[in-house]
Amino acid sequence: MNSFARLAWPIAADCLYHGLRLGTLSTVRAIDEGGLDALMSDAPIVIVANHQSHADTAVLHALLPRRCRSRVRFVASSVRFARADAGAPLRERVERWLLNGLAVHAYRSILVGGELNGLRSVDTLTDALNEGAAIAMYPEGTRSRDGKLGAMKPGVAMLALSTGCAVVPVRLDGTREALPKSLRFPRMRNRVRACFRAPIFAHANESHASLLERIAAALAPTEPTP
Repeated sequence: MNSFARLAWPIAADCLYHGLRLGTLSTVRAIDEGGLDALMSDAPIVIVANHQSHADTAVLHALLPRRCRSRVRFVASSVRFARADAGAPLRERVERWLLNGLAVHAYRSILVGGELNGLRSVDTLTDALNEGAAIAMYPEGTRSRDGKLGAMKPGVAMLALSTGCAVVPVRLDGTREALPKSLRFPRMRNRVRACFRAPIFAHANESHASLLERIAAALAPTEPTP
């Protein structure tokens, strides 16, 4: 990636996020429930969030402390965010080019899936943690259509158990109402919030299922703050 692209994509992503936030008269709030301090260190860390909308990544990225934002790398699907084939319709090629640019260059995403599955994906993410990155991922693996938390994929548990890193759960609310899976453009006057919850550490000899259960519980919704 040349220097122009390295600067242009993050600026474009910020302009798009703030432009939509202001243009739709929406509010976006970060609420500390014991997790923000953990994001201020340089220790290996995995940030996990529930997934309801394409807006989730932009919101989460914008609300991270600056120190964490500078080293965070999101996990994204190589199938969804890869560029389209040259023979694809123009609309699809433009859309995929935009999604790929935002994911890979603005949010420094690590693309997994396709040929990079299972243990190879965990190894790739472990290498990124060892190189100083903070990893942000959606353990459900896909956006929820009804707002309910889906089943957790095992990757986050494998990563936490193998590295001993902290897992910081972030509960996102309001993004589904702002930009549900069925819409391409956001609604007006949205109230979005991200609750940064206390870090979770894997216990000695803990099973994947037990750790995933604790992560799911930490991502469960609570009553909205007035």
